[in-house]
Amino acid sequence: MAKCLVFVIGLLGLCWQVGCGQHKYDNYTLLRIIPNHDQHLQKLSELPLDGEISHGEVEILKRSYGVNDSTDVLVSPNSKKLFEQFAVKNGMPVVTKHYYGRSFEALERVSRRRLREAFRVYGYNSFDAIKSYLDDLKFRKADLVRLQPLGYSYQRRPMSLVKISKDPSAGNPIIFIDAGIHAREWVAPSMAMYIIHRLVTDSGARELDGLDWYILPVVNPDGYEYTRSSRSQRLWRKTRSKTARDCYGVDGNRNYGFKWGVSGVSNNPCDRETYAGPKPFSEPETQMVRNVMMADRDRIKLYVSLHAYGQYLVYPWGYTGGSLPTSWRKLDSLARKVSNAVQNAGGQPFKVLSAGQWYPAAGGSDDFAFGAAGIPYSYTMELTDGYEFVYPENNLATILPQLYEGFRTFAEEIKKEFGFASRSSLRSITK
Repeated sequence: MAKCLVFVIGLLGLCWQVGCGQHKYDNYTLLRIIPNHDQHLQKLSELPLDGEISHGEVEILKRSYGVNDSTDVLVSPNSKKLFEQFAVKNGMPVVTKHYYGRSFEALERVSRRRLREAFRVYGYNSFDAIKSYLDDLKFRKADLVRLQPLGYSYQRRPMSLVKISKDPSAGNPIIFIDAGIHAREWVAPSMAMYIIHRLVTDSGARELDGLDWYILPVVNPDGYEYTRSSRSQRLWRKTRSKTARDCYGVDGNRNYGFKWGVSGVSNNPCDRETYAGPKPFSEPETQMVRNVMMADRDRIKLYVSLHAYGQYLVYPWGYTGGSLPTSWRKLDSLARKVSNAVQNAGGQPFKVLSAGQWYPAAGGSDDFAFGAAGIPYSYTMELTDGYEFVYPENNLATILPQLYEGFRTFAEEIKKEFGFASRSSLRSITK
């Protein structure tokens, strides 16, 4: 009886502190700290004020790429005052969103509902619904779609590469797209699935003329499903492999074997954000992406990794902001054409720059594709702005078609440079 009483008193104490029925992020505050000059950017680079806060009290959701671009910091009630004082002391304006986790409630209902519903083009679907849709698609569109089994995630979820081609034997240039390496970025898999939908349903889609498309819509299915399991886990970023005694996950976009670990990573297995893993390609999920790149490295001419958020389109190098590839002007030019296409369709333009100029981070898939696999055009596309990682599902029907226009531009430009007509012209010149 005494033990039961102690338990009840302890439970009441917990309810008094955080509120029964509340979740971890319900009382967290999002601070968007806005730099007005270069000195502000230098100060923001010092976040998260190491040594002044407890582990897990703060999460950096987005870094500033330049003046007037916010650094977004999610802080606990215990850390809120410290960060507000930091901004005031340094003369930086702050935009505040209180009770941030309560915005997850609608998405939590969505994820529960999606467990029981069939796939929706403009929706946040479960991994099982995505898999079922693709399994059905390969039979309904057998003339266009093939699924190549790649292996299994850490938690044994089967993963397949979607290959879309009018003529797989033609040796066409390949566009390779992946999404969802970061679990919480739900809009990225939705965009990947929308691209698949458009490629196979648009009658006479010119994007398939002389091009093959490889799409891996959910690179990190274990983490993705974990974020769907409860509001408390909605902002989980990493994979779900066991890395230490009580710690899980590796940041898949720090785990690739090109300049691995040289910048922007954590060596702490319990770091919630940027732990690079015990070695390059420690994760089965990143191994699969690497294997796709290396198997068709001679034909893959464009690689795009879909992420969220901030409306950025960035290219190598990511591991450093101090140098650029010799072909950076071509990378930059194509990115700006894609941004213009999206803007002309009514969408927001992208901020275009090298990833390392935004913030240096080594071990990214875009650097590996460009630097190790030799893919001539490689990008990370950060989708959407204004809603962080909780982009409203009812906005997808507007934004996904706008973004798709960017991929049509990607396709047109890759065909111009590497397509059959381009190869024929080159052969005639060399005769």
